[in-house]
Amino acid sequence: MGTEGLIRAPRKRLEQDGWASGAVNTDPHQIHVESTCISILALRGQRGLELDQAVRALLSLQNPDGSWPAFAGDEPEGCWATALATMALLSAGCESAALASGIRWLLDAKGREANWFWRWKFQTVDKSVQFDPAKYGWSWVGGTTSWVIPTAFSVIALRQIRKRGIDRSAAVIERIEMGVSMLLDRMCPGGGWNAGNGRAFGVPYSAHIDATAIALLALAGHEKEPGVQTSLAWLVNRLPGCPSPYSLAWGTLALAAYRDVSREVAKTLGRTTKKLAALIEGATGADEPCTVAVCALALDAAEGDNVFEVRA
Repeated sequence: MGTEGLIRAPRKRLEQDGWASGAVNTDPHQIHVESTCISILALRGQRGLELDQAVRALLSLQNPDGSWPAFAGDEPEGCWATALATMALLSAGCESAALASGIRWLLDAKGREANWFWRWKFQTVDKSVQFDPAKYGWSWVGGTTSWVIPTAFSVIALRQIRKRGIDRSAAVIERIEMGVSMLLDRMCPGGGWNAGNGRAFGVPYSAHIDATAIALLALAGHEKEPGVQTSLAWLVNRLPGCPSPYSLAWGTLALAAYRDVSREVAKTLGRTTKKLAALIEGATGADEPCTVAVCALALDAAEGDNVFEVRA
């Protein structure tokens, strides 16, 4: 099944032309920004009415401050999904005022460690978590600490913006560099990334495949960093036994970005691509819209078209 067939098969499209989440305990009639953005990315090569309608639906959800909510009807302060929305608009060739305001929001959004009070608190009073609060990224929602996945997606979005020449300002470069330093600082001791910190209360946390893969995508081009090498080795060892199509797809996307690093990475990429294709063919857990779209993107990446890979 090709990418177009894969993404259209379990459509779950809404009358408003976006995609619902499909996850348990979510409204099946509500546009979900993450699912819609990932689906737009997967359909970026299939120009036509369906893609245009999805882009219009995404634009209709933008908040006045330039951000995007997690879903239609959510609080208007915006969240991490703004980075995905920015990438989706870029992939669809929608370089508009909406994109410009989304970029401004990304540049202004910071984890609360960026505030002097919180840096002081983490350095002097609250030492239950162990990270450098001077290195901050982006949070899931405003007013909270930086997290790995929002930071990684925001770094990727800004790197794409810079590479395309849309914005090469010092502010963009500074936020990219700060985001990279935050990701490297919050690795788990054995390599890879958890959702937030690598260690807390003196206990090392275990890494997660999806968080590790997305962080590695943000760090493409930093292969010489010891932490990146350790994390890539962790992913190569953990990914072959992964039973989840969603995590397997993100892992495949990451390996595709690093396939030239070593023969082992390239070999593991081949194995995981075959396993992912088999899971999709058997419809094993790959029927939720976001999962379907990520799987389609992973198969594209294995063929050399990786929408998340950005290199200087």
